[in-house]
Order: sequence, then structure tokens, then C-alpha cells
Amino acid sequence: MSTSGIGGRAAELRAALEEAVGVPAQAFPVSRGTRVSAPAPASDDWARWRQVIAVLGRADDWGSSSLTGTPEVWAEVDEGTPP
Repeated sequence: MSTSGIGGRAAELRAALEEAVGVPAQAFPVSRGTRVSAPAPASDDWARWRQVIAVLGRADDWGSSSLTGTPEVWAEVDEGTPP
């Protein structure tokens, strides 16, 4: 997927999250920057979860949701805030 239109930190976060979860991540603008989201790993896949948590820790804000029926993780970065 193209990372055009998103800032450097968001592009790096997206690439790292994709590597951690093993599937493509989505990136889209939010009020304070960019949100990157991807399907959450299986609940018993501890190796992937360790990678995901390490990636999420790089973000300015992060969390998880299952509003669509599929658990996902998300992370937001404010391009105006240093890492």
C-alpha cells in the first residue's frame, strides 16, 4: 500500500505495524494527526502481541476496538510532536 499523503512518523508506524501483525494496515487522517489501524493478532499469539505492543508504544496514543466485529489495534501520531 502506498504511504503517500501521510507523514514520516505515520509511515514508519504503518510499516512497523504491518510487519508486526503480518497483514496490511490502514492509515487515515484524524483531528490531531494520522491513525494507523490493523486487525489484531489472535489472542493466543504472544509473539505477535509482543511485537504489536512494542510498535504501539512508539505512538502518541493507541488502543483497540472491535466495533466492526473484528478486533483491531490502532495507533495515532501527531506529526507536530517529536517522537
